Amino acid sequence: MQKKYQVDRGCTFCATCMYECPAEAISMGTGGAVIDTQKCTGCGICYANCASEAISFVEIKSTVEARPSTK
Repeated sequence: MQKKYQVDRGCTFCATCMYECPAEAISMGTGGAVIDTQKCTGCGICYANCASEAISFVEIKSTVEARPSTK
């Protein structure tokens, strides 16, 4: 599983997370900050710098499934 973050409550549009994200995975939408899980590296800088505590940790299951051997 991969460690990722999401904005799920109370974003105040301060944009601190967007400016701090080294992966440039955060943009501002009409409802507040939006984290692109494809770009997010899971570093947690956005989480640590969110003054409104709007960002939470989530675990993303791998999209690649193991296939059984055909031998």
